[in-house]
Amino acid sequence: MLHNNRKDKKAQFCGSKTAFKGFRNSLNASAVNFSKKSGEDLFDTTSLFSGMSSWIIRRVKDPSEYWEIMDVMKDAWGMDDYTEAVPAHLLKAIDDNGGVLRVAEADGRIVGFVLGFPALKPDGSLYHYSHMVGVRRAYRGRGIALALKLAQREVVLAQGLDLIEWTYDPAQGLNAKFNFAKLGVVCRRYYPNYYGEMRDSINRGMISDRFKVEWWVKSERVKKRVNGELLPPSLEDVRGIADSVFKTVVVNGCIRRVEKVKLDLDSEVLLVEIPGDINEMKRYSLDLANEWKLKLRSAFQEYFSRGYVAVDFISVKVNGCRRNFYVLWKAPLEKILRGEVPWK
Repeated sequence: MLHNNRKDKKAQFCGSKTAFKGFRNSLNASAVNFSKKSGEDLFDTTSLFSGMSSWIIRRVKDPSEYWEIMDVMKDAWGMDDYTEAVPAHLLKAIDDNGGVLRVAEADGRIVGFVLGFPALKPDGSLYHYSHMVGVRRAYRGRGIALALKLAQREVVLAQGLDLIEWTYDPAQGLNAKFNFAKLGVVCRRYYPNYYGEMRDSINRGMISDRFKVEWWVKSERVKKRVNGELLPPSLEDVRGIADSVFKTVVVNGCIRRVEKVKLDLDSEVLLVEIPGDINEMKRYSLDLANEWKLKLRSAFQEYFSRGYVAVDFISVKVNGCRRNFYVLWKAPLEKILRGEVPWK
């Protein structure tokens, strides 16, 4: 875990993906600290690993940088214009009024950001809603998104909150791997067509169904996952205890379709397959991609309503093709958050 150090020591870690794995394994080392200096949260990667690409995570310094964040949105989501971007004046309002807005700076410009704000449950309890995290395409694969989320976690913990929630497209395998395998989220809620029509290049023409995930930032599960102590399972780990909700067959190359959906299973652990690459599938056939989404809708709505929780994500190569699976476990949330798992 990152530590909030009030003596103005800078947190140092590297923008290299390989080195970042080492950082995650040394989060408890005394050389790694979280700090506040001159009112700014700062993660500085420039001095710990010399000679490597580096970046810093910090607060916005100047109002012009809100427009740079909008540029990152446009690049990360493939927006044609700024119509779907969060406007600069709203970013400023969130930043100044209890929200969390942190940016990643590299090569003299902003290349990533995370944005969220306090939110209220129907029962009056407070949590943090994380609206967006985005990184310029040219800077992906360096651990920047993970660093942004960990910075967000530290700020939210300092605010006295224990829960961060956000939505994402459950058919997007890379996002699923990031959220479950790296951060340790869980999911119990599925929202059909959450945003209605979306016009960015990633979502255009697609049904906008969404998971709303829960990141219990104080839990043992999350602590162990971000520290690398609780690893996601392999397909072999769950093969003997899990039933598959979908039967899928090859359509063309690595493109598959759902041939059969089983909605009457009662095993403690279930596997729900998603496309190996929904974006590639969309290019092949938009109709097939949306057909998959409708099958996923029926499966998740059914099993979430029966007490199953999405607890992990498995991504493997089989005969040269990517196969992706959610792991659902019918267990109390308290048990899950303790870091317990049904596999050995």
